[in-house]
Amino acid sequence: MKKHDLLVIFEKYYSSRMHQIKRLLLFIYVLPLLGFGIYHEFYVSVTDINYSEENKSIQMISRYFVDDMEKLLKERYRISPKLMSKNELDNANFYIEKYLHDKFIVSVNGEPTDFKFIGKEYDVDVMKCYLEIPNLKLKKIADISVQSRVLFDIFPEQQNIVHMNFNDEQKSFMLVKENDKAMLKL
Repeated sequence: MKKHDLLVIFEKYYSSRMHQIKRLLLFIYVLPLLGFGIYHEFYVSVTDINYSEENKSIQMISRYFVDDMEKLLKERYRISPKLMSKNELDNANFYIEKYLHDKFIVSVNGEPTDFKFIGKEYDVDVMKCYLEIPNLKLKKIADISVQSRVLFDIFPEQQNIVHMNFNDEQKSFMLVKENDKAMLKL
């Protein structure tokens, strides 16, 4: 066997092995990254609660993963909302608002309040829900409390982060299924 023939055999073997290694690396490193936008392993929401002096209202923005809310609406109301698509259910907002009124409770001075669901918008894979409690004077607010049980019924490991900002008082809370309430005294 000539030296040239050995080189050809070695190149074929090496080329075949490199192809297998590249496929393995693709499987190990790249495929999980592609699925990250569709599936996530953590369940968290973030709600910002602020007082607007200009509007004399408490304004809230809650952020939820779209796929989590989609799953919740399917299981709870037996609907296919098709959130974030051109075929989104016409009354999807009705079901979202209904659910939030049941699972997200805001109390001012110990009294539950009724918030308005202003609407929602999408930002990549997150749904932002806009809520408001109108006609409140900051001077009359001694404390505000929040109970958030949003998504706990389908994701027991759900964590709902709440940031409250009133005047110069700022506080953040991590609400979990076992401890789903937070209070800020002003």
